[in-house]
Amino acid sequence: MSGRSAMADVSHNAGPVERVVELHLPSRLGYEKVAMDAAASLARRMGFSADRVDALRTALAEAITNAIEHGNAHDARMRVLVMLTVRPSELVVSVADQGCKPLELAHLSPPPTIEESFTRGDKGGWGIWLIRELMDEVEFTTAPSGGNQVRMVIHLEKQS
Repeated sequence: MSGRSAMADVSHNAGPVERVVELHLPSRLGYEKVAMDAAASLARRMGFSADRVDALRTALAEAITNAIEHGNAHDARMRVLVMLTVRPSELVVSVADQGCKPLELAHLSPPPTIEESFTRGDKGGWGIWLIRELMDEVEFTTAPSGGNQVRMVIHLEKQS
């Protein structure tokens, strides 16, 4: 599996240094695991609990899968950009696609009920709900590339 990656230290004048890892993934299912492993490694180094690392991996997998399937429509020529920003008390994760189909949150239906999940053929529809449940902050915007972007934040200490 090949994808471009980069890591940089970013200092905002006199503030603390942020560590940024940038991954450029092909729009092919399976590559989300590269980002999941990188994010989990960073989170463990930061001191996140195993449960929080699992939540991060799951949310990131959902976000990248959505970018591949919906934003980029499985177009292998398009990339998914994942940015992992390490801050003193949180990890900020951004996932952006290059797709032309904007995400319309107002038109998203609620996740299916458990009964619907067992009876219908399509098992999807839980991704965005799951991301919002697992992460501490979630924001959907337009990416600089014109595609969709989700910004997720997970705090070192879970805030209630």
